[in-house]
Amino acid sequence: MRAGATVHLVPAVCWLLLVPFFLAAGAPHMKVEGVATAAHSGLRVAGNQLIDGAGRPVLLHGVDISGTEFSCAQGGNSGNRGWSIFGGQPEDTPGTIGAMQKWHINAVRVPLNEDCWLGINGINPIYGGAIYRAAIGTFVRDLRAVGWYVIVDLHWNAPGDAVALSQQPMADEDHSPAFWTSVARVFAADTNVVFDLYNEPFLYGSYFQSKSQNAWSCWLNGCGLSQYLTGGQPYTQSYSWQAAGMQQLIDVIRAAGASNLLIANGLNWANDDSGWLAHRPHDPMGNLAAGWHEYQGEQCASIACWSQTVEPIAQRVPVVVGETGDHTGSKCTLANLPNFLPWADLYAVSYLAWTFNPWGYNHDVLIKDWNGTPSACEGEYYAAHLSEIAANPPTPIVSPIAASPDASPGMTPPPLAVAVIDSGWSKFPYYVVLLVGVSVFAWGLTLMNSVRTLAMRSAAGSTTRNRSVMGIALIACGAILSMFAILLIHR
Repeated sequence: MRAGATVHLVPAVCWLLLVPFFLAAGAPHMKVEGVATAAHSGLRVAGNQLIDGAGRPVLLHGVDISGTEFSCAQGGNSGNRGWSIFGGQPEDTPGTIGAMQKWHINAVRVPLNEDCWLGINGINPIYGGAIYRAAIGTFVRDLRAVGWYVIVDLHWNAPGDAVALSQQPMADEDHSPAFWTSVARVFAADTNVVFDLYNEPFLYGSYFQSKSQNAWSCWLNGCGLSQYLTGGQPYTQSYSWQAAGMQQLIDVIRAAGASNLLIANGLNWANDDSGWLAHRPHDPMGNLAAGWHEYQGEQCASIACWSQTVEPIAQRVPVVVGETGDHTGSKCTLANLPNFLPWADLYAVSYLAWTFNPWGYNHDVLIKDWNGTPSACEGEYYAAHLSEIAANPPTPIVSPIAASPDASPGMTPPPLAVAVIDSGWSKFPYYVVLLVGVSVFAWGLTLMNSVRTLAMRSAAGSTTRNRSVMGIALIACGAILSMFAILLIHR
């Protein structure tokens, strides 16, 4: 092809290359919302319901299993505390999990000890730290392999260098945020693991550092406390410490990258939810349920209280009863479960009963052996009830709502906070064009240099003129291509 024809082709080729990028500049910039996908892959809040990854409504019906909260810290002395992880019980065995399967449950709640999880305050390393975390992780995975939801809760804790031998009025700022950060990182990949933020808050005036402190404000935002429970004698020990509020625990979990469902239990040993809606914590993921523990003889243990206090919450937010139970009276009479369970079914309240351990008590014990044989009265009633609702699911009278459960009354809920990840590969073609543009620009400069060389030799002619025009065209084309590529890369 003659040089002149080549010169005329350069602008045409340059504009042809630019057309797709003019189109790309006007197209929407697509992004992949990675966290949103993770958040919606498992159990989550939708209005006042829990739904699974397929969008089907879920009610949790399950059991608690005790041991992992106490035996890892009890006994021994400094640097050698604890005597077992599971309390010398075969909880983490196929036989026990098989026994649970007979009960028609879909959820298991596993209580944890923050000192054992973190491996601090003198816990024996064979019962705490990495070994404890590995044992809990394996147990949770085994329960999940059956298809159950698993709730892990912060059950026992203590401030400072005190050993976690009891639950406290509230989570402690010394260790509880670190505990939940670690737990969140371990289980963030499985959003069918649920985080129960604190077992049973009980914030009374005698625990506050100041008479002006408010229990619900402390529950939400933390406060200064003046004593802690020792788990022995004396019952309490004077000590100034800072409680961590529910909001702080939520914040550290979300900062750790976990979108799992959260449960926030109310006051008075988790039995008083009267201030829950007014002090609702803010969850940027909108994935927070109201927690409640229901036992006979407590503040809210009647149909009248349930209807007045809990029903309005259930109309707005999913309610999960992490613990319930009963006392067996004479002639196998039960005063609580026969009233509570039908009421909970009617109002779409989830519940788990304490406890799947054969401890031989006449209250709050579901089994009499590790084969899963129901205990007399309470265990028999609960097992029969679960079997009945599995065969004939009840129809709740609570209407599902689609509003965000994180929305405060009269306020527009904030947009869902989602980490947005832009795929680097989506900009790969722009880098290719940038490389082409720079190459064309360099080619043009090379031609212009050759023109100068010919001119110095007095060899100017038509060839020199053609090269000069072609060099200018290539430089212009290369500059335009490079400019558009850079703009699209940084868009």
